[in-house]
Amino acid sequence: MNLALFDFDGTITVNDTFSAFLPLAVSPRRMLLGRIVLAPVILGYKLGLVSAPLIRTLASAFAFRGLDEAALRAAGERYACETLPGFVRPQALERIRWHKARGDRVVVVSASLDVYLARGAGCMGWS
Repeated sequence: MNLALFDFDGTITVNDTFSAFLPLAVSPRRMLLGRIVLAPVILGYKLGLVSAPLIRTLASAFAFRGLDEAALRAAGERYACETLPGFVRPQALERIRWHKARGDRVVVVSASLDVYLARGAGCMGWS
């Protein structure tokens, strides 16, 4: 048995999944307020002055502060099953299935949120 490591965003998926999850997990009001409050950081990110991990941390802290954990997990499960399958690269899914058929252990490495990744494998067809 071999170990097969796959990065999630941009390797298994065609794009970043965190940004698409935010509007499904938080209210439009909170999204708008977040864009206003975090505008300088967002601009810094677009100019290459702020790292992706930092913007993700700040956006998460703002977006999910005070949000009920059960509601966040429910949003993650809906997102995993209804949206994520459309982001999966067919070639990546084929390669994951190839590894699993060989008996290899497949591990997904990601900075994405576990609230949707934990359910994602089943909904995306490789569990």
